[in-house]
Amino acid sequence: MKVQKCINCGTQFRYKSVQKSIWAGYKPIICFNCGAIHEFRFVYRLVVSLIIVLPMFFNQWISDIAPNLLVHTAMYFGYLFAAIGAMPYLIRYRLKNDNLE
Repeated sequence: MKVQKCINCGTQFRYKSVQKSIWAGYKPIICFNCGAIHEFRFVYRLVVSLIIVLPMFFNQWISDIAPNLLVHTAMYFGYLFAAIGAMPYLIRYRLKNDNLE
């Protein structure tokens, strides 16, 4: 899976710009080649939210397999770092003028 490309010119977005867009409140990404504005699709806002809160739903299961608090905490942080690192590959944008969801 790759970071999304610009819909107009096909230039691939930078990993860093997608990551900044996610953590800056889902700000639009502007293609550095053609200037097209791409908006965050609403469905992916839900995906990001679910990815972030998912460990809370499995708290009891994680507690059962983690022998102590240190391992439990390390598992949480490992998941969090992996989820944050993978988000730019999972998220998709649409052109600002495009009315499709």
